[in-house]
Amino acid sequence: MAKATPSQERLRLYEFGPFRLDPTERILRRGNEIVPLTPKAFDTLYLLVRNSGHLLEKDEMIRALWPDTFIEEGSLSNNVFLLRKALGEDQAFIETIPRRGYRFVSAVLQLPNAAPPHVEELPSRRPELATEGSMRLRRSSPIVAAIAVVVLAMLALGAGLWWRSQRRLPDRSQWVQLTKFPDSVTQPALSPDGRMVAFIRGYSTFVGPGQIYVKILPDGQPVQLTHDNLLKMSPTFSPDGSRIAYTTVDSQFHWDTLVVPTLGGSPQPLLRNASGLIWAGPEHVLFAEIKNGINMGIVAAQENRIGARDIYVPETDPAMAHRSYLSPDGKWVLLVEMDQDHDWLPCRLVPLDGSTRGRYVGPLGGGCTVAAWSHDGRWMYFTSDHGGVNHIWRQRFPDGHPEQITSGPTEEEGIAMASDGRSLVTAVAVQNTSLWVHDGKGERQISVEGNGYNPKFTPDGKKLCYMIVKQAPNQFMWYRNPGEVRIADLESGRSEPLVPGLPVLDYDISTDGRQVVMSTPDRDGKPRLWVMPFDRSSPPVQLANVEGASPKFGEGNDILFRHLDGKSVFVYRVHPDGTGLRRALAAPVFLMNSVSPDGRWIVAWAPLGGNGPPSFQAFPLDGATPIQIGNFIYVTWPLDGRSVLMGAYLVPLRPGEALPQIPAGGFRSEDEIARLPGARRIDADGVVLGPSAGVYAFYRRTIQRNLYRIPIS
Repeated sequence: MAKATPSQERLRLYEFGPFRLDPTERILRRGNEIVPLTPKAFDTLYLLVRNSGHLLEKDEMIRALWPDTFIEEGSLSNNVFLLRKALGEDQAFIETIPRRGYRFVSAVLQLPNAAPPHVEELPSRRPELATEGSMRLRRSSPIVAAIAVVVLAMLALGAGLWWRSQRRLPDRSQWVQLTKFPDSVTQPALSPDGRMVAFIRGYSTFVGPGQIYVKILPDGQPVQLTHDNLLKMSPTFSPDGSRIAYTTVDSQFHWDTLVVPTLGGSPQPLLRNASGLIWAGPEHVLFAEIKNGINMGIVAAQENRIGARDIYVPETDPAMAHRSYLSPDGKWVLLVEMDQDHDWLPCRLVPLDGSTRGRYVGPLGGGCTVAAWSHDGRWMYFTSDHGGVNHIWRQRFPDGHPEQITSGPTEEEGIAMASDGRSLVTAVAVQNTSLWVHDGKGERQISVEGNGYNPKFTPDGKKLCYMIVKQAPNQFMWYRNPGEVRIADLESGRSEPLVPGLPVLDYDISTDGRQVVMSTPDRDGKPRLWVMPFDRSSPPVQLANVEGASPKFGEGNDILFRHLDGKSVFVYRVHPDGTGLRRALAAPVFLMNSVSPDGRWIVAWAPLGGNGPPSFQAFPLDGATPIQIGNFIYVTWPLDGRSVLMGAYLVPLRPGEALPQIPAGGFRSEDEIARLPGARRIDADGVVLGPSAGVYAFYRRTIQRNLYRIPIS
């Protein structure tokens, strides 16, 4: 690759969406406003735009942008992160291809411009982005040059028509509101005749508390069909519309399917160990089934489970395939799955006969939580957080390019396709999560902009670290988007980034307050660990050859983290300098919840006995027998170790204790915790304890979510 010289053909301006890129002046404009970019972020954008529509491998991008310098891959990720922030959330311009690179996905138009900038470039991949060799050919052949001009004009016209076709997708004035609840409704499902919509009145778009409702469209009154405390997910109508099936999860982590009559009545069990159920015909169903521990695969069977056969099973034990969607011709299945870290993956397309493991579809740079088919089978639809916020996308079957069809300040999740193919129903949300602190001065808000979460106090209680992410965090915290870590001074209220521009998945502060460990995604999307002084006296240092998630400081400032080893996930430990890598626990775990202040106990959600049903357990690092705590009971400590928060209850501890007296088999409910001596309830969401029990951080969420009908072409 050679640097551009003044003797080369004069380059052009580039237009995409509301932006204009001027390579000569090194300026990016949005309308009449200049968008500030660092020099290297500008070079990264210029490289992506010149190769719009094509995958750029990370290695070749690094060689092009830093030709004479050895650079860690994190530098490229940082520049892409900065570009996404600069370009905003209204359109998704840069697509991440997991484990490979990036693609600029917006249509790009070119206009005449002046002399080229001095930027190292990749070999051109499109006819209008010619290499130096092809420019010499054009100068030597007028006929070729004339043909090139015609090709350029046709491509520009086609790109312009493509862009305008995207803009013809319905704006918000065409969305029709179907429900008007003051709180939240989620997970819509339309009856086969399209006359009714079922949904869950609750806040969770995955599995959570709530009740099943049904409403006759367009103006019927919503009717509540269930009245219980079970966690619920994924309502769906039977083929004749007489029943609504839905998933429940109980305190023992049993995922079962119940059905309730559409006109009202008592819910009845349909299938045990079956979730996300849909009908594939009058008597045939698809559903997710736990295979081992929490490993969950997609199964096809008759409604009575006769003839059950696997369609798809994830390869790692903690991974879970939750939902499936059968194509109209009955040959293909779209499915939604989590990986071993319980992060949502892109949707997967597999054959119904299970002959292959299929492939990812939809936007590859984000997690897919819901999918659907158009009724003619020509389009696949997805809810994806590509770009950091949930919106709806579609892709022509079988191998079209993903197109974003909703955008803007709201989040859309859930897809119910109308039978006439002219519209879909989704849940539209306006939400925000703010971070607050409770101490001797009362309560005050810490995060002002964005969604603040994952707070951690410094040991002296004077500062609070937290993350800012685009998407409001899920109440289960089972998936995370990379965010920026900030440090707030609790006395002055001033907040500043810990490492500006660095996308962080998770982090922790050492018990002496001197070090920070961060987990960040590498070029393949794998979590890598970085350590730096908390006072930022030196830059972060990556721990070589250490791949790990959910880092936490333990005894002696060792770093504990989750690591995939074979098909299972284990807790490992390593010294802050990267030496002494070894397993911390012999048994596999699914999630690591917390570490005691003395670093001697790990609370994790893990299979009982190493291969039994999952439960929260306290594992002593000396190898003694773990203590079963119970399901859905999160445990954290204040830094002084004088009490412990179990669920919503703060329980005092006697000197030398790390845990209170726990009944054999663990707590069956929080009511049992409430009866412990001295236990008191903290009525706040997402409590994280500080230096003592009287100082804690918590969330305040504002959310309103209702169902809307969106017309589609």
